[in-house]
Amino acid sequence: MTTPTDERTSYAPWNWHPPLPLEGAPVLVFPPRPLKALRWLLSVGFLWSFLAPYTATALLTWFLLQQPLADCAVLAPGWILVVLGRNLALMLVIAGGLHLYLHRWRRQGSTHRYETRELGRNDPRFLGRDQVIDNMAWSLVSGVVLWSAIEVLFLHAYANGALPVLAWSTHPIWFAALFLAIPFWQSAHFFVIHRLLHGRALYRWVHAVHHRNVAIGPWSGISMHPVEHLLYFSSVAIHLVLPSSPLHVIFHMQFLVFGAVQSHCGFADLVVRGRRTLALGDFFHQLHHRYFNCNYGADYVQLDRWSGSFHDGTAEATRRLARGNRGD
Repeated sequence: MTTPTDERTSYAPWNWHPPLPLEGAPVLVFPPRPLKALRWLLSVGFLWSFLAPYTATALLTWFLLQQPLADCAVLAPGWILVVLGRNLALMLVIAGGLHLYLHRWRRQGSTHRYETRELGRNDPRFLGRDQVIDNMAWSLVSGVVLWSAIEVLFLHAYANGALPVLAWSTHPIWFAALFLAIPFWQSAHFFVIHRLLHGRALYRWVHAVHHRNVAIGPWSGISMHPVEHLLYFSSVAIHLVLPSSPLHVIFHMQFLVFGAVQSHCGFADLVVRGRRTLALGDFFHQLHHRYFNCNYGADYVQLDRWSGSFHDGTAEATRRLARGNRGD
């Protein structure tokens, strides 16, 4: 349902926004709200647009695009290039496909698009003076290469017994529960490293690469400096201490990458033939790209609300956070 832009929003009008104020996920809250939490976990926005598709993609990757684990015991160019090639292909298909549909071909026009501004062209801040070229370069040359390198190291460690492999046959409940737990861990981890990235030194030299993107598109998701890629991907280090499997690592990395692609689409939903088919962009994070000093995490774990950096989309939240920056 379209919500008219009015005085509750920011200095620049939104093309579209969800009902305000934003509430956040009713999962890790006190007092607990179990029925609301269950409805949220089973919703189109979480289960059917994020958790289920990424689990399916990870399963397809593991069973169709991954060589036998035993082959990964030796760091040989053959299987390493397979990992790199498949990740490059997946990125081109998912990020490239969403960009073409939403921004190049404009198949759904401005329906459920947040920003009124277009992606940057003839802008000296970007490589080639073009935001899409710039975002693709950072995403593919740095992002996909480092993503693939991390997967290679984990696969190599699992193949050599340096990390124990959790098996579905022996621990089915824990095996399945990890797919649900990873997004919540990633949300908390992202909040912590994102606050660090907004420190003066790291912001100027590292995070500013990502924040050149005010109007955002699918290629903006992992358009980052290599240092930021390493910090962002470090979420996967939890598998060094948590019993898991190569499939969980692949899912975790794809959730980090494709989740960022999806949440940076700039559109709330994918609309095909007039019907909403998939939840896409995240207005919670869209607010961060406009105001910078709010919504550092994801709304799965409400660390922003607890730390005072939560922006609910209203003009009052904008004024409150501006006063906080001035020390009023």
